[in-house]
Amino acid sequence: MLAGTEIVLFSLTSILLAFAYAGLLDLITIYLERKILGRAMQRYGPSHVGYAGLLQLIADFLKYLSKELFSPRNVDKVLYYGVPVALIAVITVPLVLLPFDYVVLSGLQGLAELVGIKVNLTEYAISRILDNVMPGVSLFGYVAIVAVTMPLMYILAWAQSNKYSSIAAFRTILMLVTYEVPFIISIAAASVLAGPSIYSIVNSQLLGPLLFVNPLLALVLTISLIAESERQPFDHPEAEEEIVHGWNIEYGAGEFILLYGLYLYTKAFYAAALISILLLGGWLGPAIPGLPMSLTNFIWFTVKLVGVFLLFVWIRASVARPRVDQVLDFGWFKLLILSIIAFVLSVALKIGGVI
Repeated sequence: MLAGTEIVLFSLTSILLAFAYAGLLDLITIYLERKILGRAMQRYGPSHVGYAGLLQLIADFLKYLSKELFSPRNVDKVLYYGVPVALIAVITVPLVLLPFDYVVLSGLQGLAELVGIKVNLTEYAISRILDNVMPGVSLFGYVAIVAVTMPLMYILAWAQSNKYSSIAAFRTILMLVTYEVPFIISIAAASVLAGPSIYSIVNSQLLGPLLFVNPLLALVLTISLIAESERQPFDHPEAEEEIVHGWNIEYGAGEFILLYGLYLYTKAFYAAALISILLLGGWLGPAIPGLPMSLTNFIWFTVKLVGVFLLFVWIRASVARPRVDQVLDFGWFKLLILSIIAFVLSVALKIGGVI
């Protein structure tokens, strides 16, 4: 077999592994979120389907799929059915850009080393190849993808011919634009400290995570990503008490899985991954006795990612939703200023040779 063909096959395999890794972690984190929220509200959460409710998500999925697929009157059916598919297609692109495939291949390489097989799988990670060819494409490509979702959301809301979905779409665009600016500035601040490449940013944290180098950057980036992923307390686009169920109100159970379950939880998954990479050292961590370093990298990245997601859950359980005007004022008049200060601090630290 030609070397070029092998590279293509390995790259496709690495992408599929990234999808499998993200899907499995999504299921685990959703289950943990439901259990933790249940405890926070003095109830049990999922407990009946399977041991400790482990199969509840499968039962919910089958229930949603069994529902009738229909569309309301006066909707643009092409856009009504087409835009959700486009939205999901767009939001899956970061699975290629961010180094999920590299992490999974590291884990498989570590397992192979445990049984005495010497192989270098990580060289075929498509995210690593892209990052070497075009440093920065992963980080700023993610920013571009988030920007593309905004017009798609508005078109999706307009296609439903419902005033509540339109109100929610306006809320979404206002909030995403407001928090996109501090997010971009915080990404630039991290790039100033460690370079535009994801791998250079991770490697720069060998002596310690950026969380301790620039704590203000960590605060701004975390708040911005929570808002970008529409998590509580920034869940105004889906605020059930105010606008029924936001920009996907006219969609049935099957589409609900795509638009709420898959789309929003995938965004939260990306947010947790970015925080793990930019602030916590990504896959770097202390060696685990008896395990190859590549397998240790997989374990540390997974632990950090799940830990950050559980932080999101804790915030959801403990912080109330503010008014829309308060959210916008905080974004423009406080978080934006803090992001600029964090950027200036990063420049000063770089010039001073701290990192």
